[in-house]
Amino acid sequence: MYYLKKHILPYLLLLIFSCSGGGGGKAVSSETEIGEGDGVVAASYNSKILMELFTSTTCGPCFPQNSTLNRYLDPTSNVYASDLADHWIVLRYHVWWPASGDPYYDWNPEPVIQRKNYYDVSAVPYMYTNGNIDSGSSAAVWRANARSVINAQTRFKIEIDGIRDNYNISGSVKVTPSVNVDDLGFKLFIAVTHDNSQYNAPNGQTVFDQTFIDFLSGSSNNENVVYYDEINLVADQTFTKNYNWTLDSNWPNNSAVSWNVEDLNIVAFVQRDGEGESNKKVFQVEALAFD
Repeated sequence: MYYLKKHILPYLLLLIFSCSGGGGGKAVSSETEIGEGDGVVAASYNSKILMELFTSTTCGPCFPQNSTLNRYLDPTSNVYASDLADHWIVLRYHVWWPASGDPYYDWNPEPVIQRKNYYDVSAVPYMYTNGNIDSGSSAAVWRANARSVINAQTRFKIEIDGIRDNYNISGSVKVTPSVNVDDLGFKLFIAVTHDNSQYNAPNGQTVFDQTFIDFLSGSSNNENVVYYDEINLVADQTFTKNYNWTLDSNWPNNSAVSWNVEDLNIVAFVQRDGEGESNKKVFQVEALAFD
């Protein structure tokens, strides 16, 4: 069960049946065909798994699916997904339907709108696994699809370092491919997320983890804002993105939300806009937790 958004203006429509558009996964193509010429023996790495969830504090069906996902990630739970613990990175975007008033969305709408449009999301809760696997609205499917790509091989290595000084975080993200990826549509996204904020949401949820706050990647050109940096590299060349960002101490501008600045995280991932099965695929993701 989930909520459907049919227009930009949000309104409430409770759905009873499964999502039109389905939760079937796409096959993930081999990376050996991307940037690798004849006779090239390139280093490969185990890729971690990025789960991008679209959700809302005003969406009733989001609560049980978020709760199940939380239990999969909780080592004390009897359904803890221990096989995924070191591989599964979750990023939750809060949207503006089925009703307005989600404080996490209201704080910084534009990047969420861009990601929603990128995937053409029309329902919540809704999950994409590694960008190119439509995982639908069921937490059980989310876990199954994550398991289907565990330890997949990638040609990308991501390294994150950083420190937190009160509300400021600073450091760098380094991306190194083992093959040529020049002019192939690869992009680096760097997101800031927050764990363990408390809020008595309209849908009954009270604790919020992996909540998207902002992108640290990207640029603005003539008011055209993009939230990624293009990756055009030859084999073994490194792209370094330095970040120095300060969270507004009033985030998310709602007195009903309580939180701790120690619960900030960085999530960095490489995604490709191309053709075929690798279009929108996330090729590697890493995360860093600040304390």
